[in-house]
Amino acid sequence: MRKLTTLLIAAIICVVLVLYMFFFQVSFDERAVITTFAKAERPVYAEDGVTIVEANSLIIEPGIRPKLPWPIQKVYRYPTKVQLLEQELSQLQTADENSIVLKTYVTWRISDPYQFFVALQNVEQAKDRIGTQMQDLKGEFSNYRFDQMVNTDLDALALDEIESTITELLRQRIIDLDYGIDIEQVGIRRILFPEATTEKVFERMRSTRQRLAASAEQEGENQATAIRSEAERVKGQILSFANAEAERIKAEGIREGTKNYSLFAENPELAIFLSKVDTLKKTLPGSTLILDANAMQFMDLLITPESDASQEGGDE
Repeated sequence: MRKLTTLLIAAIICVVLVLYMFFFQVSFDERAVITTFAKAERPVYAEDGVTIVEANSLIIEPGIRPKLPWPIQKVYRYPTKVQLLEQELSQLQTADENSIVLKTYVTWRISDPYQFFVALQNVEQAKDRIGTQMQDLKGEFSNYRFDQMVNTDLDALALDEIESTITELLRQRIIDLDYGIDIEQVGIRRILFPEATTEKVFERMRSTRQRLAASAEQEGENQATAIRSEAERVKGQILSFANAEAERIKAEGIREGTKNYSLFAENPELAIFLSKVDTLKKTLPGSTLILDANAMQFMDLLITPESDASQEGGDE
């Protein structure tokens, strides 16, 4: 029984080895190039240069495929997904002679697996070539000022322009080298400052804040002066209107007084009666008192003796 189990396990191992030697699998996110005696046959394209008429050594469909064992045939698999290459920190100088430390990245993908195999064969070598080209292009950062890379004003930043410019330059270089690679994007991952640059940045920030504070203070003083001027103007208008209205009311009172004086001069008894009624209103506020007109004679009692004496003296 033990011998049978051993034979069964050995048979399974042999089958797996045979399958591994004579078959290979290509995933849905891969393309493969199969070589025969280390040589690969170029695929045949249609007139548009994109459509593949005969794949030959290029495998573009996923699935399990047969092959001859090594060293007769060998399979090179290449991913179709976008890949990321991050570079080390490097110190550069800007156009206004400030030092900065940049960490950049490149996203790329294999667009032509056959040409990639012919030019580079493996992904690691591709990363080395892309990194070398990217290192040569870092001098483009020196065409921009420090404030175009670091600024609190988003409109003054030129990072998008810098990234787009270097992306196009790197893309064109890779096309000229015919690596079978497409460059998707070059970006800035991080910006750092050496100590000397940091001190300059802080000093510039302080100067900027002081300038902004002075500008805000001046603006406040200008607004306060304008508000005071407007208040004085409105005050003058209100006083002018109030004085004119007071003069009008005064003139109206004089006219009314003149008319009443003429009326009372014609009928002095009516004037005396109205004066007595007005006196009652002032001496009895909030009261209602109904009197006969003849009963108003008691008001004569309010006349002081001094007044009577003066009248008698006058009569004599």
